[in-house]
Amino acid sequence: MVISLQSASFRLGEEVVFSRTSWTLFRNQQWALVGANGSGKTLFAEALRGRIPLVGGSLRYGFRAPHGLSPEQCVVYLSFEDRKADVHDTVVQSRWNSIEEAATLSLLDYLSYDRVLDVNPFEVTDVHERLRPAFDRRKGRAITLLELQPFLERSILSLSSGESQRLQLARALCHPARLLILDDPFLSLDSASREHLEGILRRLSSHLPMLFITTREEDVPSWVSHALLLEECRLTGAGPRDEVLRKSAADRPKVSKLLVARQGGRSVVAGLPARRPENSETGTELVRLENVTIRYGEETILKNFSWTVRSGERWALLGPNGSGKTTLLSLITGDNPQLYANRVFVFGRRRGTGESIWEIKRRIGWVSPELHFYFGGEVTCLEVIESGFEDIVGPPRQVSSRKRRVAGQWLDRLGLLPFAGSPYLALSAGLQRMALLARALVKQPPLLILDEPCQGLDQAHRETLFQALDDFLRTNSVTVICVAHRPDELPRSITQVLRLKRPRLRMQIRGSASWGVDRWRGTRLGGDVAP
Repeated sequence: MVISLQSASFRLGEEVVFSRTSWTLFRNQQWALVGANGSGKTLFAEALRGRIPLVGGSLRYGFRAPHGLSPEQCVVYLSFEDRKADVHDTVVQSRWNSIEEAATLSLLDYLSYDRVLDVNPFEVTDVHERLRPAFDRRKGRAITLLELQPFLERSILSLSSGESQRLQLARALCHPARLLILDDPFLSLDSASREHLEGILRRLSSHLPMLFITTREEDVPSWVSHALLLEECRLTGAGPRDEVLRKSAADRPKVSKLLVARQGGRSVVAGLPARRPENSETGTELVRLENVTIRYGEETILKNFSWTVRSGERWALLGPNGSGKTTLLSLITGDNPQLYANRVFVFGRRRGTGESIWEIKRRIGWVSPELHFYFGGEVTCLEVIESGFEDIVGPPRQVSSRKRRVAGQWLDRLGLLPFAGSPYLALSAGLQRMALLARALVKQPPLLILDEPCQGLDQAHRETLFQALDDFLRTNSVTVICVAHRPDELPRSITQVLRLKRPRLRMQIRGSASWGVDRWRGTRLGGDVAP
């Protein structure tokens, strides 16, 4: 036995969750935990780690922890969303200091004993001397397993999403893990990177028990033997994998329970005032990049790259991890200092000619997995949405009654009204994504940039998001650039595709020799867009 719950109940604030839950994970089993957004998956992981008070029943660990550590510390939880937050400030600062490559954190630094175990440099104890040799052995095995030797001296900034996932897994394996909990490990990965990571996890599963958390049943690896089904902070199914996943598919709603019903055939979004944004005349040039080259150290991300985006166009930006998608978006939003060494034009002005960064950003709506790291403290869901009017992070200084009404309509349309006054960080990752979409749309921007807007969303919430977005785009002349790794994570309104390839950008065009991109047209791209 690795871990066991017997009639266990936990307290979250004033509420009892997972009431009278019984479940046991044995050493020869690998489990998946499946549930919709907001079902309590991450909360269940916190309960297994002893982070939530146990108020009834028992929680027992079937292993002995190393000297100086508690059993709870040997249940290692790895959320790639949380680990992105750990390095977020470093990466953002490094991007602006990218000319000084030595100033960035290397992989070897990131995997050091002091950083991984969060050691106080002023602490004097012999415990660390006892733990360090075993740590070094685990670290060496993790580096070998995850094939990180060629990257150890590189900076974190230079890693693709796939390489970053492997680094985060290596960091987790440096701990004396007796149970590894993986929360959506395939987020942000292209198909090849997902397949590669799954192969690594398969090898790891032969000697380390794992609990694999996901909103997507199709992401559950084939080597997982059992599954748990979670709904509203209670277990509704547990047993052999195929049996539980069939039950999950049968019970899964086709649309989100939070989706507000249409009244009189007209959606809430359709009732919002339509506005024709600046630079919205069809065909007007909004973005132009001319022979752009971006390098980090010795690595070239983009080379002699050109692209033009015109008003009314709806682009999908595709490509494998490391092909330069995020870098390309950072040039448009002004979050990359190398844009000043290149010819980048946004809304008719070349970047670096005296324009204010806020002057540009006020006309861009932006959604990305990293954006929610900026919102902390007690900022509420409503305040996050209202902050979109001013492009600030944190509570807006003053909100007019009209703006508050528009923000409320978006809360209503996306099913977020029950959470209007809730702290943003208390929402599930999926609901946070929905709030960020509303934040991007409240000011009706002429350019909407969606960087993996459906990351972490279950099928029902993806459908809710797409329906709201399509309703909005039908009545507003908004240009869209959307990054996605899966065909079912692209809005239906996408009609054009820019596909980046690594290590070099393939320059090919379908229908016109004057473009340096792959381009397809159609009302629905479906499976043809998978990179």
